[in-house]
Amino acid sequence: MVAISLRDQDRLDGDSNFGVWKAKMSFLLDEYGLKEYAKNVIVVLKDPQQWATYIKENSKMKRMILDGFKGYIVLHIARKAQ
Repeated sequence: MVAISLRDQDRLDGDSNFGVWKAKMSFLLDEYGLKEYAKNVIVVLKDPQQWATYIKENSKMKRMILDGFKGYIVLHIARKAQ
């Protein structure tokens, strides 16, 4: 798993630090080649290998973003996703 490099004080804490968090997260996703997975694009892949790669990389991207949130925000998102 990719280790995220955001310090606790850099994690998303609401709208008060959203701009800084977004910039840092954008650079981090770029660094790991995952920024493309954060776009709102519907992907249709017929090749099973390409599909497996897409699922793996998309999951990494989601994990990196969640790791960049403060704990209470993750809990709020988890409740909304149920």
